Amino acid sequence: MKKIIVISLFFCCFHSAYSQDCFDKLAKQAVVIDSIQKVVIYNQQTILGLQKISKDLKDSIQTLKSDLLKLEKFKADKKNIDYQLKLKNDSIALLKNQALEKNQLILADKLKYEQKLLEEKEKGKNDVLVSIINIYKSNSFDDLIVFSTKLSVQHDMKLVILNSEVMSIMYDLEKYFNAKELLEKKFDVTKIKNAQVQLNQIKQKSELLDKLKENLEYYNDFNSVLKKTIVNLDNLDKEEVGDIDVETKKLKFNKIISELTNYMYDYYDYGNYPYLSAIVLDIIKRKKLHTDAVLTDLLEKL
Repeated sequence: MKKIIVISLFFCCFHSAYSQDCFDKLAKQAVVIDSIQKVVIYNQQTILGLQKISKDLKDSIQTLKSDLLKLEKFKADKKNIDYQLKLKNDSIALLKNQALEKNQLILADKLKYEQKLLEEKEKGKNDVLVSIINIYKSNSFDDLIVFSTKLSVQHDMKLVILNSEVMSIMYDLEKYFNAKELLEKKFDVTKIKNAQVQLNQIKQKSELLDKLKENLEYYNDFNSVLKKTIVNLDNLDKEEVGDIDVETKKLKFNKIISELTNYMYDYYDYGNYPYLSAIVLDIIKRKKLHTDAVLTDLLEKL
């Protein structure tokens, strides 16, 4: 009985010890398995990460390949464009050279034309100069006065300035026209005397020149008598009123014309005095419209 109990206790102790040992081993294995599982999970995650990275790399590689293809195409296109640009630049350079050559030819032709034109102009100028000189040399002073003007003479002076003989004739003509202009202006005794001195220096034989001298000599007389005529008409206005009726106006106008006729008859050359003639016409115009028209303002013009 004791042996059985001892054996039972032995087995119990052995079984207890064995169970404890097995438990410890299982616990250790569980720890190891847990660690392995963690490692496996980590490795799986790592593998998944690597797979994602691999996929991203593949995508990147694919993208790079696509970009590389585009780059190659761009290089090919650029090469073609560069070639086309080179052709165009060569064409432009060629056209520029052709244009330059044409411009040079045009410039050369233009210079030739201008030179020829200048030669023709000089020839024409010389022909005109010769013609002008002949006109002044071959015509009388009276004829030159008739078909010349002060402006035409001054223009011709610029052309024949080197011909002293013709220039002398032109200076005489200029003196004549300057003096004649005084008859178109208000009487000025100083200017008249200076003009008479200038005309007396002219050695040309001329009836028109002599007539001009005479007109200048009597300009003061014509001027003074016209003043008296206007005063007489002013006195007539004070004595008679003409603008009452048609008959009275007619009678007074006849008296006015009679007064003016006496002036024009006694001084028949009044037409040689444009300034005085304009005043006479102004008087007639005023009095024709209104026989009582005031004329005193005209005295200030004389």
